[in-house]
Amino acid sequence: MKNVNRKKQLFFDFGRDYEANLDNFFFSSKNKLLKSELENFLNGAVSQNVFLTASNGNGKTFLLNSILNHELLQNLQVIYIDVALLKQEKNYFDELSNLDLICLDNVDQTAKPLEVQIFNLINQCKDSSTNLLFASSHHPDSFDFLPDLVSRFKAFNQYRINAIADDDVVDCLNFVASKLKLNYPEDLINYFSTRIKRDFLSIKTTMQDFDKFLYSEQKQPTKMSAASFLKD
Repeated sequence: MKNVNRKKQLFFDFGRDYEANLDNFFFSSKNKLLKSELENFLNGAVSQNVFLTASNGNGKTFLLNSILNHELLQNLQVIYIDVALLKQEKNYFDELSNLDLICLDNVDQTAKPLEVQIFNLINQCKDSSTNLLFASSHHPDSFDFLPDLVSRFKAFNQYRINAIADDDVVDCLNFVASKLKLNYPEDLINYFSTRIKRDFLSIKTTMQDFDKFLYSEQKQPTKMSAASFLKD
């Protein structure tokens, strides 16, 4: 990356998920509009700043990394920064406005000394072709930040990653099982659907842990095995 030294690259890359893939993100029925908007974003149909919000477990960090890893961005200069890791009073954002895409994750956890820095970064990028993609667990309306910074955040195109609805749980379980190459019968999927937390991370983790349980216990994927697994 031009104008970004190696030390900064190594620091900012910490926590970056280079395996995240947009094909592995489950877009529930309430997230179809978000999927369409992100496709426009990736195809360059729009040049915009985007602010994503999502409750914990609904995949905002995975989605951010999936976008960064997308093949359409491979020839662009992009960077991922987990703002929650930035605690020191130094300028982390010098010269980043020369990049094509800057992703800031967990901006709701911004340390006070960094608020002015992010405000200045947004202003610098207004005069360049840099796109900004920010993510947070909360909407900017709830931030106790500098009013001017909150105003900048609210000027972004706002999108929310909606939680998985009850009607989507079976589809999500089948989606995850397919991606993990797990051949589970319909009655087992339906059994899990009424006993699992309604967020993507929990569903994915449960399926992975259940597969490990079956292997270690030498059991078959049945409702009885699932009941034993969930009890433990």
